[in-house]
Amino acid sequence: MINDLNSVDPALFHNYGDLRKALDGMAWTRTHSLMLVTMVTSFFVWGILLVVAPLITEWPVVPRDYTSYILLASPAGLLIGNLLMGFLADRFGRRNIFMATMLIGAIGISGIIFSANAVQIIISIILAEMGFGGEETVSLVFMAELFPARYRGKVLILVSNSANIGVAVLSGVFLLTPANIYLQKLLFGIMAVAGLLIAIYARVRIPESIRWKYVSRSVAAIPKIDSRGILKFLVLLSFAITIVLTFALVTFVMGPYRFPMYVSLIAFSSGLGTSATGILAIFLIDMVSRKLLALFAYTGGFLSMTLFIPYLFFSSSLILFVVLVLINSFFSELGWASRELLQPELFDTGWRGRGIASVRGIAYGLYIASLFLLVNFSTLNYMIFATMMWSIGFIGSVVWFIKGNETGRASL
Repeated sequence: MINDLNSVDPALFHNYGDLRKALDGMAWTRTHSLMLVTMVTSFFVWGILLVVAPLITEWPVVPRDYTSYILLASPAGLLIGNLLMGFLADRFGRRNIFMATMLIGAIGISGIIFSANAVQIIISIILAEMGFGGEETVSLVFMAELFPARYRGKVLILVSNSANIGVAVLSGVFLLTPANIYLQKLLFGIMAVAGLLIAIYARVRIPESIRWKYVSRSVAAIPKIDSRGILKFLVLLSFAITIVLTFALVTFVMGPYRFPMYVSLIAFSSGLGTSATGILAIFLIDMVSRKLLALFAYTGGFLSMTLFIPYLFFSSSLILFVVLVLINSFFSELGWASRELLQPELFDTGWRGRGIASVRGIAYGLYIASLFLLVNFSTLNYMIFATMMWSIGFIGSVVWFIKGNETGRASL
């Protein structure tokens, strides 16, 4: 039985199964509380970084011609950070990479605060997202490997939802302080730096992933990739494509182009809706199977996305647009929650960092390509494209509901 994560020696366990059983059955400890604090604060900072790019397009120092480049900077940083940090985490350990992500993210945040022109903003956003976007991948791996099985689902949803709260909070700040770039920078800086300091304080006091330490010493503990592994990867990729290419596009890209004067309102509404859904999901997550949650989320998301098409024909109401965003955000958050749960639960420990990084990296790469593809699209074609992307996740959820295995509270 394990009572203190900081004093565990993986070599004392006869096999990986015994180690997994001991970790899965642990009671909640002070170390788990520290891990929760550092993950919540770092995801909150990532949330404000996730939305800062579209919000910054309202700043007078950003020429209209630079809007596309500002919006492109965020997924570019996420793509680099996810791939780099995920692969490095499997090679050098989860905890070691944490400090690197914090340093890169801090440099990017400082750049955003003190930027004087659009080029500096773009470079800073790339660095900030590279740090905290890569941080998300490593954090998902870390949480799945160290939290007891009975707490794992709730912790993953609680921490992930902190990003939604970050989106809502920063959007609310910009909504309440329009055209005041200095006050917006000040408040952004206070939130980001405070979150960063809290995360670092807690992070230096948590241990390395014990599962990774065991597996990294034994090649035999890393299973080979088979047809089942390929199915898992493809299903997770379908979910990632849907969430990344639709939630971000509709809220953070379509909003600035269709309603440029109401970017903060749209982002705030979306962040508020997803935050509320995330809080609800924390209480329900262990009452519903992972497979059923995915099927419900991606079916509802696909159907709600189709509602944007008749809206374009029959209405130009901002209020109705926000309502549709809220409805779709409800299912998007459930789809996001399902993806955040299944990514670390479906990949084996030896491949977990690389697996999640590959899934997310491909999705962000496609997202960047879609920004160029959609640049001359009409709004109608744009929404048809988004509906098609939701159909990919819908098909993936049906396949996983039929062929997949249940991972709720399962040993990893």
